[in-house]
Amino acid sequence: MKFLNGRLLTVLPYLGMAAALGLSAWTFMQSNRYRQETDAILNQTFEIQWRAAQIRERLIRVYGYLRIADETGKLDADIDRQMALVNVNVAQLENLPYLNRFFPDHDAELLGRIGLTLEQKIAPLVSARTNYTQAIADMAKLEQSIYEISSSTVDHSATLQQTASIDIAASRNWFTFAIALGLGATFYLVIHQRYALANRRDQHMRSFASLFAHMTRSRVTALRLFLEHAQPDKQPSGEMLEAARSAATELESITNSVLQIAYAPQDSSTVALGPLLEDLAHDRSSLVQVFVDPKARLQPVPATPLRLVVNELIENALAALSGTRDAPILISATVKRRPFLLRNYLVLDVADNGAGMSPAIVVKATTPFFSTRAGNHTGLGLTACSQMVSTLKGRLIINSAPGAGTTVEIRIPVHSTAATSWQSFLRRGRKKVHTWRA
Repeated sequence: MKFLNGRLLTVLPYLGMAAALGLSAWTFMQSNRYRQETDAILNQTFEIQWRAAQIRERLIRVYGYLRIADETGKLDADIDRQMALVNVNVAQLENLPYLNRFFPDHDAELLGRIGLTLEQKIAPLVSARTNYTQAIADMAKLEQSIYEISSSTVDHSATLQQTASIDIAASRNWFTFAIALGLGATFYLVIHQRYALANRRDQHMRSFASLFAHMTRSRVTALRLFLEHAQPDKQPSGEMLEAARSAATELESITNSVLQIAYAPQDSSTVALGPLLEDLAHDRSSLVQVFVDPKARLQPVPATPLRLVVNELIENALAALSGTRDAPILISATVKRRPFLLRNYLVLDVADNGAGMSPAIVVKATTPFFSTRAGNHTGLGLTACSQMVSTLKGRLIINSAPGAGTTVEIRIPVHSTAATSWQSFLRRGRKKVHTWRA
């Protein structure tokens, strides 16, 4: 069951992304369909209006020819062509398959009567070239009817209703599309964060492996050489035995240190900075001097990681001062405030006045497998120190110059005293309120 849940959680973001893409594609197709429907409705409405306008124009011309003929007794020969055009437009308008979508039943019957009147009453009188007065009276009725039809086509309320319903559906479609985009962006961020977390985990594993290889390679080589030169029938020299024991001791120390690094993120215990630094300097009281301001002294810090890092920096400084007399190592710590921010920085410096390092060596100092001591290093190394400080969301900065000594600065974000005091004040206030209510 746990396996299935794990597989489901792994596949769920991809299923969500696929669903979001599918929903986006569906809304795109819906938008295209709404556009096509709107274009079709507008084209149909335009054709109906154009046909009705043609009928009205031809009827007006026929009506004018009949009035002139009634006055002069002579009918214009163009009236036959106009009558034919009127009949064609009426027939085409009646035969439109979508006419009923826009014409109410009354207007459809009125259009049918117009066609019958033209065919049964007006056309015979025009052909006979007589009785223009009766034809004029019938044409007046037809003109009134075509005005009614034209007004309904101009109003085209059915068109407005259908386009309005399409607009509403399109608005819903845009809302759905926005939801799909939001879901797609959310699942993309989930997948991106998952891959970023996997990459960081892989980078940490690689760094951890390179750190272990960096610290154990020379010792393993020494033990291998000892075993290859050892003879079963001859006791090894005391010097070789001492070197082998020393290499084994160093490997054991390295293994314990690496195990501490591995479990350091899980160790949530914190201690005050002042006692931690004093404890590290206790066994080296003649060489290490500690200066911590009052605010930094009481600052809670993660015990295991910071102890390992500071101890390694002290060992590096002692190695740099080997052969030098009365050259103390200075450890200073202070809390620097940032205006208008609730998070300040703890700045811790470990400084020595040893030989120092060139700029090229400073650049490579935190690079895996780089060392200035030719394999005689048993501690964590600046590479591990830098990575451990980064796990505390801080930075490790090396300032060094040949002949001027080396200062390693550690910057770690910490909660400000003001923020802590304010939170404590709020907790005390809530406690007093609950006590008063009780």
